Amino acid sequence: MSTPLLPARRWSILSPLPLWARIGLWAFTVSMLLSYFQLRALGRLQTAWVSAHSSRDTAALESMVCWDGVSAAERQRMRLLLAQELENPIHTADIRFTLDAAAQPGWRPNRLVIARLVVVYDTPERLTVSFPLGLAGLASHQLVMMVPEK
Repeated sequence: MSTPLLPARRWSILSPLPLWARIGLWAFTVSMLLSYFQLRALGRLQTAWVSAHSSRDTAALESMVCWDGVSAAERQRMRLLLAQELENPIHTADIRFTLDAAAQPGWRPNRLVIARLVVVYDTPERLTVSFPLGLAGLASHQLVMMVPEK
């Protein structure tokens, strides 16, 4: 008489958990990893902005802006604004998370806004500018421009 043997079971630390708990744990882990890489990418953008500003490199500042759907007149106005930004030294530059673009009626952002780059200048009035930031890929970000709704 022979006794049937139980099939070999792969050992895993997650094996005692039910399937829904394992799926939830993996989803949580993957979302935390993606969030980590997004934070790193935002930090790189902040560092690049400050270094381009301190070296007075308008071309580098312009390369950080998303120009999709922006008219020539708006593009020229933004270039002038970026050139004027170089007149004041930066006191602090900070990333603040938000999901709104604060668009005026008839205007929309040309990317999904996920954060803002808040720049405080070293002036007696502490001039402050807030640039909306959007996703430009899986792990890169750009400054968002407002474009007319179609």
